[in-house]
Amino acid sequence: MATFLTEIPAIRNRRHRESDLPYLLINPPLTDPTQPYHSIPYLVAAARRAGFSGGRCVDANIDALNHLARPENVGRLLERAAATRQRIEASAGLTRADELDYRAALGAEGLTPDFVGRAIDIFRDGRSFYHHPTYRQAVFAMKRWQELLSLDGIPQSIADFQILPGPVVNLACYADLCDPALIDRLTGPFDPYVHGPFRDLIGEREWRVVGLSVAYTGQLPMALRLAREIRAARPETVIVFGGTEVCDHVRFARVPGDYWRIFTDADLIVPGEGETPFCGILAAVRDGRDLAGIPGVLTREDTGQSPSINYENVADLPTPAYDVWDWDAYWSPEPVILYSPTRGCYWNKCTFCDYGLNSDRPTSPSRERPVDAVIKDLEEITAFGRTVYFAVDAMSPRYLRLLCDAMKDLRDPVRWSAELRLERTFPKRDMAKRLKDAGCVAISFGYESGSQRVLDLIDKGVRLTDVPDILRDLARNDIGAQMMGFTGFPGERDDEAARTYDFLLEHDDLWSLAAIGTFSLTPGSIIAKNPGAFAVEILPLPPSEDVARYLPWRDTAQEADRWPGEIDRRVDDERISLVRRTSDDRPFVGGIDTAHTLLYFAEFGRRLRPAPPLDDPGVDLVPITDPTIPFANIEEFAGFADVRDQFFLLKRNGGASSTSIAPWLGGRGSARRGDSSVAVLPSGRAFTLPVAGQGVSRDRLRALIKLTARLNGDI
Repeated sequence: MATFLTEIPAIRNRRHRESDLPYLLINPPLTDPTQPYHSIPYLVAAARRAGFSGGRCVDANIDALNHLARPENVGRLLERAAATRQRIEASAGLTRADELDYRAALGAEGLTPDFVGRAIDIFRDGRSFYHHPTYRQAVFAMKRWQELLSLDGIPQSIADFQILPGPVVNLACYADLCDPALIDRLTGPFDPYVHGPFRDLIGEREWRVVGLSVAYTGQLPMALRLAREIRAARPETVIVFGGTEVCDHVRFARVPGDYWRIFTDADLIVPGEGETPFCGILAAVRDGRDLAGIPGVLTREDTGQSPSINYENVADLPTPAYDVWDWDAYWSPEPVILYSPTRGCYWNKCTFCDYGLNSDRPTSPSRERPVDAVIKDLEEITAFGRTVYFAVDAMSPRYLRLLCDAMKDLRDPVRWSAELRLERTFPKRDMAKRLKDAGCVAISFGYESGSQRVLDLIDKGVRLTDVPDILRDLARNDIGAQMMGFTGFPGERDDEAARTYDFLLEHDDLWSLAAIGTFSLTPGSIIAKNPGAFAVEILPLPPSEDVARYLPWRDTAQEADRWPGEIDRRVDDERISLVRRTSDDRPFVGGIDTAHTLLYFAEFGRRLRPAPPLDDPGVDLVPITDPTIPFANIEEFAGFADVRDQFFLLKRNGGASSTSIAPWLGGRGSARRGDSSVAVLPSGRAFTLPVAGQGVSRDRLRALIKLTARLNGDI
C-alpha cells in the first residue's frame, strides 16, 4: 500500500493555552514486565509542552500482572488447576485439548499461593537477582505461572509474557480478532484485573480522550478488549489507537481500510509517530472541533485512502516524561530506561528489512537528535535510573563517536546498550575504548549471515573478514557482543546456512550471546518489491490471513516453498545447541536486548554471568515433585510443538484460525490409562519415572532426577 510521508511541523513555537482536559494513556497487557515501553513518555512530554496538564498514564500491563500475582489470586488459580486435573482424570476419553490442559494443570504440583510474589521479590532484590541459581528459580516460577494462566483462557496462548499470535488463535485473522467472545476467552486470565482495578480506573474521571499504545502483536487482544470496556462505560470518550502494531494493520491489511473491522471501538487511529498528531487530537477535543483532517490521524471516513505517516523532527521533541511511571512496580532490581537518541536507520539498504514506518525504503528515514540535547535528556533520565537501552534502529559512526565523546563527561554516568552496525572503521577509530569510556556494557549486532555471498545479496555493507577484529576490540574492553542472524535467505545453500553457525563457533571467544532465526519475507522489503531479482516467487496468502504481515514464497533456486514462522530444519541440532549459550529467552537473562540481560552485563561484564556455580538456589519456589497420575504416557500428551505444527499445516492448506483448528483440538488424544509416577521439574517438564525398587532406591532416583535436571537446564 502506498503511503504519503509527512513531517508535521512541531508545535513548540505555536501559541497555546493551558488546559486540564482529562486524558488517559494506556499501555495494555501482555508484554515485558521488567521495564516500561517508552512511547507514552514521549507523548506526554509533547502534550505538556502544548499546554495539556490533565493527563494520566497507566501501565495496565504491570498493574494487571502485579494484581494477578497477589497470593489470593494465585491461590484461586491453583485451586482451578487442581479442579482441572480432577475433571480430566475422571473423563472417559481425553481430547488433545484435555491433554494440553492436563499438562498445564500438572504444573501446579508443589506450588504455593505466594510463589509468584516471591519470584517477583527475587527480580527486584539486588542480591538475589544476581545469584543466578536463585534467579532461575524465579524464571521457572514465571514460566509455570504463565502456563497455568492459560487454563483461564485458551491452551498454549501465553508464553514469554505475550499472548501468542497462534497456534490456537490467529492474530492475523479478522474472523478471530472480530469475535468478542473469542477475545474475551483469550484474555480470560486478566478478568480479575479488568473487572476490578481497570473498571475503577475508567470510572475515576470523565476521560475526554483515551489512547491505547499497542507496540506488539501480543498486546492487541487485550487492547481490543479494554477499548470495548471503555466504550461501554464512556460512550462519549474519544478512543485513539496507536503504536507499531496498529501501524502494521494499516499498512498490511489486504483490503485497504479493513482494519476498522477490528478497531471497532476506536474513533481515531494514529498510524505513524504520534507526538504531534496526539497534540492535534487533544486540541481538537478541547476546542470542540471536528476530528477529521488532523494531520497524521485516520478517521473512519478515511477508509480506503492512502494514510499519511507522520515522522517527527526529533531535534525539536522535549525530553520524554519518565515521571509518568511507578518505577518500583517493575520486576527488576533497578530501572532500565528506554530512550531514542535517533530514529530510523542511516544505512536503510538491507534488502530483507521492513521495519517500523516506511514506504519506499526498508525503514523510516534517519533522524538524529543533537548530541547536546541528548546529554541534557540523559542528565534528566538519571533522576530515575542509571541504566539505559538506546532503542534505535542504528546510529551512524559519526554520530556514535560524537555521542560517546560527550557521554564520558556526564555528571552521573549511565550504563547502556544499543543495536549497532558492524562498522569496519571501529578498530581504526578506537571505538571500543570510546564505547567503554561512555559506559557501554553490550552491543547487539545484526550479523545476519556467515556467508559473504548472502551478505552481499542483503546489501549489508559488511565484510566478514572485518568482523573478528571488531569483536576482539570489544572483548578487550569487556563489552558484550550479541550476534543476531538468520538462515533461509532466498537462494541460500545448505552449506551457507551451516556457515552462519560455524563462523560464530570459530570465533566463540569473541561474542557473548547469539540468536539465529529463520528468514521471513515481509511485503515492504526490497525483496518483495522486486522478487525476480532474488529468484523469489511470491505465493498466494491463505484466505485466513487478513493482515499480510509476512508472505509465503518459493525459493526457485532451491526449489523449496517457505512459509512464515516455520523453522529452518537444514542446520543440525548440535550446531544450534553450541551457539545457544543460555537456557532462557525474553524477557529474562539471555534474551537479547532485555533489561535483565543488560543488568547482568553491567554487573558481570561480557561473560554475562559468573562461571556456572555449584551452589543450589537460595529458595525452593518450584520444587521437583513426583506425583502419581492415572496415565501411563504423559510424554505422549499433546504439547505446544504439536499445536504449532498443526497450525502451520492448516496455514499451508487453506488457512489457520480458531475455527479451523478446533476439530483437531477436539480430536481424541494419545492418553493411555495406567497409574504412574511422574517427575515434574522446576521448568515444568514432566516425564514418567521407572518403578521404584527396580535396581534403584527412591532417594537415589530423586538424586538422579535432580542431577539430570541440572545438566539439562531444567533447574
